[in-house]
Amino acid sequence: MTTMDNEIFEAIFEIVTFFNQPNQDRDLLKRAGISLEPVALPIIVRVGRQPEISIGELANQIGRNHSSVSRQVDKLVEAGVLTEVERRDQRVRRITLSPQGQRALLQIKVARESVLRQRLSGYSDTERADLVRVLQHLVSTLNSSEDSKD
Repeated sequence: MTTMDNEIFEAIFEIVTFFNQPNQDRDLLKRAGISLEPVALPIIVRVGRQPEISIGELANQIGRNHSSVSRQVDKLVEAGVLTEVERRDQRVRRITLSPQGQRALLQIKVARESVLRQRLSGYSDTERADLVRVLQHLVSTLNSSEDSKD
């Protein structure tokens, strides 16, 4: 691994660490005016991006075990944030945002935009456009189906 490759990895790792801190989620939920536990935030956001996602897919994508995600989903269904989609297969539970969950997601997006706008206030429009372009390219690269080359 070259020095630059290592620096790229380290930068990505720091970004992921920043976004995975429960206090970041707590602050964002507070700013959004939503009184839920921080563990609910990635679930709401992911379900909002992928309606009718299964509990197993959700657990895999947010890096938590199935049973813990299932318990959180049960709490969010009970709170009226999520709804269970009709089960075609009794082994697979699929969920989506309820109307209340959609409103919560919108509040989260508004709060997140406000936080990012504040954090990136020192960036010029050109730097922000460059950042978007590079991040979208990175997402595309990381999501490509090609095997990574060592």
